This record gives sequence, structure tokens and C-alpha cells, in this order.
Amino acid sequence: MSAQDITPPNITSGDQPEDEQWVIDSIMNGDAPPPLPSIARIRRVSGIEKGEYEKYYVPKVVSIGPHHFGNEKLELVEKLKPVFTMKLLSKNKETLRSLYKRLGDPQMVKDLRSFYEEDSTTQYSNKEFTKMMLQDSCFILYYIQYIFGGKPEDYEGLNMHQVVFLHQDLFLLENQVPFKALLEGMKELGQYEWLNKKINSFIHENILSPEKTKRKWLKAMFCIQNDKICRGEQKMELAGDNEPYHLIHLLHRTLTHNINVPKNEKNYRCTFRNVNELMDVGIHFKPSSNMCLAHVKFINSWWWFRASVELPPIIVDDSTKPMLLNLIAYEMRTSDTWVTSYVCLLDSLIDYPEDVKALRKAGVLENSLGSDKEVAKLFNEIGTDLVPDNLAYFDAKNKIQRHYERRRNTVMSQLKHEYVKSPWAFLALLGGMMALILSAVQAFFSVWSPKTECDKLCEFLNDKHHL
Repeated sequence: MSAQDITPPNITSGDQPEDEQWVIDSIMNGDAPPPLPSIARIRRVSGIEKGEYEKYYVPKVVSIGPHHFGNEKLELVEKLKPVFTMKLLSKNKETLRSLYKRLGDPQMVKDLRSFYEEDSTTQYSNKEFTKMMLQDSCFILYYIQYIFGGKPEDYEGLNMHQVVFLHQDLFLLENQVPFKALLEGMKELGQYEWLNKKINSFIHENILSPEKTKRKWLKAMFCIQNDKICRGEQKMELAGDNEPYHLIHLLHRTLTHNINVPKNEKNYRCTFRNVNELMDVGIHFKPSSNMCLAHVKFINSWWWFRASVELPPIIVDDSTKPMLLNLIAYEMRTSDTWVTSYVCLLDSLIDYPEDVKALRKAGVLENSLGSDKEVAKLFNEIGTDLVPDNLAYFDAKNKIQRHYERRRNTVMSQLKHEYVKSPWAFLALLGGMMALILSAVQAFFSVWSPKTECDKLCEFLNDKHHL
């Protein structure tokens, strides 16, 4: 057989068979996976986005991923990561070796690197990067399994102060690892189903307020009890098509799932200013049982003057501000801005400490931050310069505005605004009303009282012109 006989057909003419072209393209492109959407990237928050809140985007105790790796202020926990890793893996060297092989596979390394900005991982070799992913993912799993809600003896040298800040650090946008790395650890441990429940509980517990003594309201944004989501909320599967990109994505998805945006029928302008102004016109607030952030519902009452608004309940503590700011920063690259719109809604409802107090009494807000003034300041500061989705809460806002316009000029709303809120003004009003009633009674008896013997004598004397 000659050399001419084994030459691929049409190769000299420049035409290549489809299968040959596919092989050439696959080799040239390295079978690169499709590019990730921008929301999947674990990126640095720009200086413009940070503004004056830069400290809320920087970890205080632990570095996760490459963005803050090597920070001298975070060395203490960095040295503890091998300890947490080995305790999670039950000090089994073979399990550690197997997990390293899983994460160190060339295609896996390429996939994991693709979650970060190009210039943020190039300084690390594949071995260094794989070690970082292994230790950080094991550290997160250890924290969720043992430290979160666990006993102090499992803290392994961490004090309570560090644990509190560590908790906040895991929900910073710049401080994430791809969820794919966590899944590999879960599979290697052979505890996928159990850890799946633990992670779901961990996410929900971060956005919920403590249960009330008599009412089992959802903890700030959802309700979890005994690893089971209450009030009809379903546990989210974390693998397959539902695999999140990272913990921030999972937190955001949990808050905004199953949202249907109503169509904007017409433009409208809200003129109501705060909670107390709405309460003056008979609108009262109560916590929602459906903990999707979009669930803000206006409900008319049987009483012509009363109505109610359901709001997702929220707990406000030291972790609220950094968590909300990082979720808002995450939304900057997405079209899904429900957290931004929710913060803007609370900012529009809260102007003064009295507004916070009213929401606390209604069970919508729990203040674990300090004074009501601090809570009002928090939402007023975060809400500044934020732009909400025009369609967000359209139906509820429209109904609130219509009720507000109908009731704000009624006699009842004016009386309530002027007198009921001030005890001294109310007492003065009550005294005036009692004086008016007594004067009316006196006038009545003066005109309609029956004649007495004295009255007849006066009439007789008057007739005789003696008076």
C-alpha cells in the first residue's frame, strides 16, 4: 500500500471531514467548558460599589478562596485549617489522598479556577490552588457540621468572639469557594444527604429570627425546626441542576425563590412616608408566613377603616448590615434585585425610631442590634442611592397608596393623628368632650325639665308685675 493510499481524503484540497474538524477543535480549545455567567463569578467588589462600607466586604477572621489569601491578620485561623480538615476526615490519610485526587484532577482544577476572575488565581500553581480549595471546603464543612450550633469543645482553639466573626466571614462575596468543591467533600465523606440537610439548615438559620414564646414565627426570613423547613417551605436539593455556585448564591436563591413579578399596569407614585403615617390611616403590619422576599401582601379588613400589610419578618443584629451589603453587591451583576428592593422598601417605611418600634410590636422586626434609633439609621444608610426594581411590590404598593389617599383626610385619621398618639392631647380632647356633653345635658334639662312649685310662684309674681 502506497503513501498515497493512506492520505486522508480531501486533505490536500483544504476540506476536512466533520469528525476530523471536531477533533482538531477539541484539541485546540482543550475541551473548555462553556463560560460561566457573570453571577457565578466569585469576584472582588469594586471600590465604587463598596463606597464608605469597605470594611463590611473584608473578612475579619478567616480567608476563604484566593482573594484574601496570605492576609497576615487572618493567619491564626489559616494555621488551624489543617486541624479542622483532619478532624473532619477523621484523621484518615487515605480519605485525604482521595479528596485531593478528586479536586486535583486537571479538568476539576480548570473548572474551579473558572469561578474566579482570571488574574486572581494565576499566581498559584495547580498544587497550591488544589490545596487551598481542599482546606477551605473542609473548613466550611467542619464549621457547618461541628461549630455552628455545636459545643465549645469543638471550636479547636477559637473563642466565641472569633466564632461570631467567622460566621459573618462565610457570607462575604469576596470570601467564597465554588460549591462544587463542597460537594466533592460531601461525596468523599459519604454523608451527602446528611450534610445537604445541615447546609440547608445553616443557610436558613442565618436569615431567621428566634421563635416567639407563643407564636412560632419564622426566624427573620424563614422557619427551620429540627432540620426541616416549616410552613410549607421545601428543602432545596444542592446537586445536579440545582447546584448553587457558592454560599452567597445559595443564600440569595433561598431568599428569592418562586418569585412571580406582576406586570406593571400603569405608573403610580407613592406619597406615604413611613409606618406610623400608614398606621394613622388604619393600615397595620404583621409578619408573613410565606418567607419569599417578594411576599409583601396588602389585605383589606372587614372593618371599613382597617387594612393590614404582611411583611417578611427580619432579625436585625451585628451580622445584618454586612450580609445585606454583600447580597446587594452580588445583585449588581444580575437582573434579580429583590434584596435591593426589599431594603429600599424597609427604608421607605422606616424614618424614625417610632417606626422601628411599631414593626417590633407587630412581630415583623426583631431588634438585637441595640436601640431602635440604630436600626432606623442602618436601613436609612443602606437604602441611600439604591435603585429598586420598578416592578417590585407593585401590587402591594399600589393598594397601600389607594387606601392611603382615601383615608388620610378622613375625620377619624385626623383625630388619631392629632390626639391619640399624644396622651396629654388625648386627655385634653377627652376633657373637652366631657365638658361639651355636660353642657348639652344642662341645656336639655334647662329647657325640658318639668315645672316645680317654685316655677309656678315665679310665674304668678311675674303676672302681677311684682318682678
